[in-house]
Amino acid sequence: MRRGLLPAALALALGAGALPAWGATQASLALQQVFGANAGSLVVAFGALDAMCVTPPATGVTCAPNVPANGATWYGAIQFRVRFTGAPAGTTVRLTGVRQAGGSAPSGSLVDGPSGVPTTSYPTSPAGAITLATALAGGSVTVQRSIGFRVLATDAGGSWVTSVVYSLIVE
Repeated sequence: MRRGLLPAALALALGAGALPAWGATQASLALQQVFGANAGSLVVAFGALDAMCVTPPATGVTCAPNVPANGATWYGAIQFRVRFTGAPAGTTVRLTGVRQAGGSAPSGSLVDGPSGVPTTSYPTSPAGAITLATALAGGSVTVQRSIGFRVLATDAGGSWVTSVVYSLIVE
């Protein structure tokens, strides 16, 4: 049974973690690409989603049916640029993400993975963030992730909106 389509959007907040008191140390995080296109904003619009992979809602969004669960995961690639300079040797940064409380997307529906079909649900704040990349050394590094929404046939139709905060943690 096909449920109402779910237009889904994701707002991203990017921030540097707490920086140590070293004079010229800098860490920055930028969203470069969303679904294979240059990122124009921090809003990722998935379009209308369903639990049956009926119609691709946007360019670069793929659907993976989950027949046993009577649902599907709609996902696409996002790419970050991490720049980290001026820190003492051996210092690295870690990229983390946590879903903000509120929003209309069901708990557990926003998922992440390194590539392909994402399977790890984002925790909801105040829960701790998930680690998306570790041991990022100095210079400029590109981090590719797969982000999506898990949709079940039992999910109510309507718009889903949620937010994720990404942070750099200096280690």
